[in-house]
Amino acid sequence: MQLFDNYKNYLIGRSYSERTVYIYLKALYRFKQWIERRYTIFDPAAITSLDIADYRRYLQNQGKKPATVNLAIDVIKAFFSWANSNGCVKVNPAAEVKRVSEQRKAPEWLNKKEIGSLMRAVQKYGTLRDYTLITLLFHTGLRINEACSLKKEDLVIRERSGYVCVRHGKGDKYREVPLNITARKVLETYMAAEFNDCWLFPGRKGPISTRTAERIIKKYAQLSGVEVTPHTLRHTFGKLLVDAGESLDRVAVLMGHSNLNTTARYTKPSLHDLESSVEKITWD
Repeated sequence: MQLFDNYKNYLIGRSYSERTVYIYLKALYRFKQWIERRYTIFDPAAITSLDIADYRRYLQNQGKKPATVNLAIDVIKAFFSWANSNGCVKVNPAAEVKRVSEQRKAPEWLNKKEIGSLMRAVQKYGTLRDYTLITLLFHTGLRINEACSLKKEDLVIRERSGYVCVRHGKGDKYREVPLNITARKVLETYMAAEFNDCWLFPGRKGPISTRTAERIIKKYAQLSGVEVTPHTLRHTFGKLLVDAGESLDRVAVLMGHSNLNTTARYTKPSLHDLESSVEKITWD
C-alpha cells in the first residue's frame, strides 16, 4: 500500500531504528487486515474512532496483554496523526481513543548471579566480538541499535579514561557515555585484533544488523539458562547505577532519557526483589 510505504519512509527519515519501523508497520498491517475483514476494503479516510475502539476491544477479547493493545493503539494514533498532517485524512480518528489501563511493572534486569552465568557462557563459547558486544552493552547501557552503528572513531580510549560517542541516539540526540576500566580493557583487546573495517562491529555489508546482534544475545541466553534480551542488558546497567547510589539525573543523562520518570523505573522493585523480600520471613 502506497500510503504505508510513504509512512515507512517518514519513519526512516525520523531516524527510527529498523526494528521500530518493522514493529510499526506490522501493527498497521494487522489493523488493515482487521478492517478489510469487516468492511472488505481499507480506506483510511473512512475510518472512525468507533472502528478503532472496536479494534481495541477485539484485541482485548483475543487475550492480548494491555501493553500489546496499547502498542497497537499508539501506532494507529501516530499513523493517523501523520496522515492528517499530510492531508491524507480530514481528522485523526484515533486521537480520542483511550489506551487500556495497565499496571506499570519495573523493567526486567539481571541480578549478579545471572550476570555471572551469562558472561561465563560468553567467555566459554563466544568469540571476542560477541564478548566485546555484550560487555559494552552491560557497561554503557547503549540501545542495541546504538551499539551496532558504532564506528571505531566513535571510541575515545585513554590510559585512565574514555568514552563512546552516540551520534544518533533516540530522537537523533547526541550523547557521550564514559567507559569504565572494564569496558576499556575489553575494547582495547578487541580493537588490537587485526580487522580492517571502519565499523566497530562489522557485518557483511556495513555494520552488524540489530537482528544479528539480538540473535547473538539469544544464543548465550539459551546456553546460560538466563532470560535476557538487549533491553535487559540496558535495564541492568540502569538498575546497577541506581543501586550504587547514583542520582536519577546522572543516570538519565547516561542512558539518553529525556524524561526522569523513565529513569525512575529503576527505583521500583522487580518481581525478583519482591520474592527475595518475602523469603526473608519464611518459617522453613
